[in-house]
Amino acid sequence: MFFHFVKYKLDTIKLKTKLFAGSKRGTLFAAFLRAVSYIAIQGEIPMINSFNLFGREADTSFGWNLILVNDDYRIPRNYEVELTELSNGEKVDSRIYPQLQQMFDDARTEGLELFVREGYRTTQNQKNIMNERIQKYQDEGYSRWEAKERAEEYIESLR
Repeated sequence: MFFHFVKYKLDTIKLKTKLFAGSKRGTLFAAFLRAVSYIAIQGEIPMINSFNLFGREADTSFGWNLILVNDDYRIPRNYEVELTELSNGEKVDSRIYPQLQQMFDDARTEGLELFVREGYRTTQNQKNIMNERIQKYQDEGYSRWEAKERAEEYIESLR
């Protein structure tokens, strides 16, 4: 029962956190939310040196092809990827290219035509997409804040 109450309260706080998104107040509030979540789930107060309120680096110990990246876990600063450009201009991680090519060859043998619609996106590409989406909503008459919220919702719906 206590866990459900805490989860309800945390979900409510998460919704309220979006109101302050992008501001210093919002960043601090999000950090506070992470600390409260940790305390509620773990039942203990985290040690400052072992708990990063502003997100941790993603764990790469399971290999390059299984890395959890989200609001709590960021891409490691030293993470590098070698890209291979496909015939349609999209880029993919070079480590998957042999298997991807084999899959394409097998599909062609079966009379199917596959293609990569979206390849690897750099951080800058992702920022550009977000800015374009924000501008689109502003052109439709939304305020900068409303446009940013709508763009974030749109990007989130694609996940």
